[in-house]
Parts: sequence; C-alpha cells; structure tokens
Amino acid sequence: MLNHCERSALYVVFFTKMGYGLTTYYYLSEYVEGYASYLGLALGTGAFLLYLFDCYYWTSDIGIFLRKLFIGIIVLGTAVFTLFTSGRYPYGPIAIFVVLVSMWLVVIGRVVYKDVNPKIYVSWLSGPLFFNAVVVFVAWFVWTMLKDENEWSLILSLAEAEESGCEPDYSVYPDIDCSDGNGGVCFTADIDSNTLTFADGCDEMCTEVFTGCYNTFIIWVGPLLVSLGLLFLSFLASFLRSGSSPEQETTKFVQIWMFLLFGMWVGASLAGAGAGVSTTLAAVTLACFIAVSIFLAISYGKIERTEQLKRIGDELVEKYGPHFDIFRGLLIVTCTPVFLLYFFISFIIQRIRSVTFFVYSKPPDNTQSLRNIGYTGWFTIEARRLIREFQSWNRTKVFTYAIYWGLAFMILSVIVSQFTLLFLSWLIEKTSAMPLGTVTAILIAIGMTMFLLPPVPGVPIYLTLGIVIIPVGRSTFGIYGSLLYALGVSLCLKLLACTLQQKMIGGLLQHKVGVRQFCGVNSSLMRSMKLVLQQPGLGIAKVSILVGGPDW
Repeated sequence: MLNHCERSALYVVFFTKMGYGLTTYYYLSEYVEGYASYLGLALGTGAFLLYLFDCYYWTSDIGIFLRKLFIGIIVLGTAVFTLFTSGRYPYGPIAIFVVLVSMWLVVIGRVVYKDVNPKIYVSWLSGPLFFNAVVVFVAWFVWTMLKDENEWSLILSLAEAEESGCEPDYSVYPDIDCSDGNGGVCFTADIDSNTLTFADGCDEMCTEVFTGCYNTFIIWVGPLLVSLGLLFLSFLASFLRSGSSPEQETTKFVQIWMFLLFGMWVGASLAGAGAGVSTTLAAVTLACFIAVSIFLAISYGKIERTEQLKRIGDELVEKYGPHFDIFRGLLIVTCTPVFLLYFFISFIIQRIRSVTFFVYSKPPDNTQSLRNIGYTGWFTIEARRLIREFQSWNRTKVFTYAIYWGLAFMILSVIVSQFTLLFLSWLIEKTSAMPLGTVTAILIAIGMTMFLLPPVPGVPIYLTLGIVIIPVGRSTFGIYGSLLYALGVSLCLKLLACTLQQKMIGGLLQHKVGVRQFCGVNSSLMRSMKLVLQQPGLGIAKVSILVGGPDW
C-alpha cells in the first residue's frame, strides 16, 4: 500500500500544481520538446523494422533476448516521447502513469508473488488501489480549500499559461495586436487580486490567445485524474475475484469494457465544454484500455485466454451472425486503405522471408499457419489467410451494405449537417428584424419539424434559438430576461417534440410487428427498461432512461 502511495506522490509532486508541475511542464516544453520529432521518428522506424523482420517469431535464446530488449527500448522510448511532447499534449503524463502503474504491479507480482495465482494476486490489489485513490482525492480536495489561489479560475489559467509551456496563438485575431512587443502578451493576470490589467491599446479579446491552452487545467486537476485512474484499476481488480465461473468472468469482462466505452462517450459529450477536457478523458480512457489488457494478460494463461476468446467469439456468432454482412460492409468502407497498406507491407515481409540467410525472419515450419504452405507466394501466410476469409464472404451482399454505409455517411455528415447549417444561417438572417412573438412561433414550428427528423442533430437547433431569440428579445426583456426566455422556449420545444414522438409515433405504431421487432421490445434491455419505468416516482434509474433512451 505504501508503494502505491509513493508512486502517486511522485506524480503529484512532479506533474501537478500541488508540487512542481508548472516547472516540469515549462522545462519539458522549453528545452526538450524540440527533440521529440527525432525520437518519434526513431521509435517508429525501429518498431516498423521489428515488424518487418518478424520479431514475434524469434524463438532462439538470442532471438528472445533481442526481442525483449528491443521491445523494452521501444516501450521506454514511447514513455520518454510522451513526456517530451507533454507541453503540447499535457494529458500524456497521466496516461503514462496509469499504464506504468499496471506494468509495475505486474512486475511485482511476477517477482515477489510468483507462487501466487496471478488472478488472486490481481484481486488483492483492489483494496490498496482504492485506498490510494481516496487518499489522493482527499489530499487534493483539502488543498483546493486551503487557499483561494488554489481554486480554479479564468485568471489562474491566464496567469500560468506561459509558465506551463503554452504559447499564445495570435492567429485567433490576426487584425488585433495582442503582443507587448517583447515576446509576451499585452495583458497581465494577477492571481492575488483576481484581476486582469490591459496595456494601452490592448483589446479585451486578447485573452482568447490562450483559448487552446489547457495545460494549466490539467496541472491543476492532475491529482483528481490520478485518483480516477487508480479507482478504475481498483474497479478492475475487484472484478477478477477468484472462484468465479468462466461465464461470470466473461460477464465482468464485458462490464469493464462497457465502463470504458461510457468514459469515451462522456469525453465526446464534453467536447462542447472544452476540447482539452474531452481529449484528456479520452487519453485516460485509452490508458485504462491498456491497463485492462495488461491485467487480463497475467490473470489468464495462454490456453485460458484462447478459450475465453473462442467463447466470446462463439457467443457473438450465435447472437449477431446473421448481421455480420452489415458490419463487413462497414469494414470495407472504413478500412480499405488500411488493408491495402497492410498487403503492401506483407509483400515486403514475404520477400524478406524468402531470403535464406535471415534466420530469425521466418516463422517456424511447424506452426499451424505454415503446416502446408511454404515461403512461396506474393503475400505472407497471414495476409493470405485474410484473403481466403474475404473470399468466403457473400461479396454481393457485403458490397451492397458498403454502398448503403457510404450513402449514410454522405447524407449524415455532408448533406444533412451542411444543409442544416445553411438553412439555419438563412433563417437567422431572415428573422433578425421580426417581432419576438413571430420569431418564436417560426422557430417552434421549424424546430419541431427538425426534431422529428432522425438524421438532424439537436445542437444546431438550440444554437439557433439562442442566436435569434436573445438579440430580438433583448429590447423587451433585457439580456438576462432574453436568456431565460430562450432557455424556456428550448425546454418547451424539446419536451413537446418528445411528447409527439412518444404519443404520435411510438404510441400509434406500437402494434406494428415490424416496428416492435426493430425496437427489440422483447430484448433483455427493453424489458429491464420497462420494469424500471413502471416503478413509481422519479429515481435516478428512471430519469437516466428517460434522458438517454430513444425519444419515440
């Protein structure tokens, strides 16, 4: 438990504002970021060469040693590269922390507890990780309450922006001179007095030059991110308790991945509040993906992992087998360039394998993949296996679904989105001089129509209501009154649209067999939702379903 606390304390000291985070980020940004491109090029080239020369097939003592050595260098180099670029991508250190904690725990288990079942060892980690997460969170919370300057504020972000490694982006307002002539900005942020001081001729909009800088926020919220990462690892360890049946373990595995996907969804949803927050959450979630893979790799033996993957694959085939052609069509649309690149690289690898003096560049002849096929052919056996899999598909159906996917992408991402923006821009221009009542009636009618169209997103509708109603109603209600009026109209419009969708669409079509089958009314998900919605009152579960479920 103390070791967990020490690792967390080191991160908090060197990469957060509770310690020397600002100094660390500034040093990395100022002095070592310039070497990141060279290091990245070297790492990418080394990894590509290892792949070209089939490092995963090196089976001799020297080959195994070299493979472990090279992979270790690449892993260590990747961590260093992430640190070098932390001034530009400040979420890198927290992602490294989550991954390195899981790797360190694996090493401790292999060295100190080598006689203990790996699954039991991982389950032991749940308590210490949870305790460590709570300690870090409490320490951060108390620290933020001690002094006013420890709390987050806009003044704080501007005062420490350059100190954290951020460079002002003067291209935001190219027609305004926001520099002080000496390489700095033309305003000063004072944390103690919580004020901004602008030089003569400095526009207040110059504060926007640091809009894309979220280093200060990541440094300030760093302990909370540490706590979240450790809490997730504790959550994972608690799911790997010994004594569970394979079916229960599979269910736990699915629950873990659903939790991670939910984290990705939260990050995407926060994009409107700040790209830095959403990107950071996505990076932490990705690091948790890697940590999950590391823990699961040591918790299951090779044979057990194979059996688990086969069981999951059989379940997917049994449940979704008839719909595989739809997913294959999506694969064709999205991954064709990747496949072409893969086949080109496999051609190069096959040429290397055909050279006799590259002893370590050939898979062993007794592997199952090469039992009946030698080193002849244009592509590697791995690529030929994919080609045979592709040849077994019903290509007419797959290509048909691929065309449908392409049309759907074109309609949703290009036609609908661009047409919606153009139409709403035209609407804003036409209604800007109309009375408030007329504008409200027009926007309600158009908004209702657009809400009832499934491809149309709701965000542009809300933006249009805010852009049109607030300027028109400002003369009548004032700025704050027009804001409340726009919020009320938006809420009423959304609730009215939901009512029409549920009563006029869902209610009238509830007896249609095709509609009921499309909605999956007899699925476990819908049945569980029905049981929750039948409960009296407005609990968290019911409200979550009403907010997150389909409107109609």
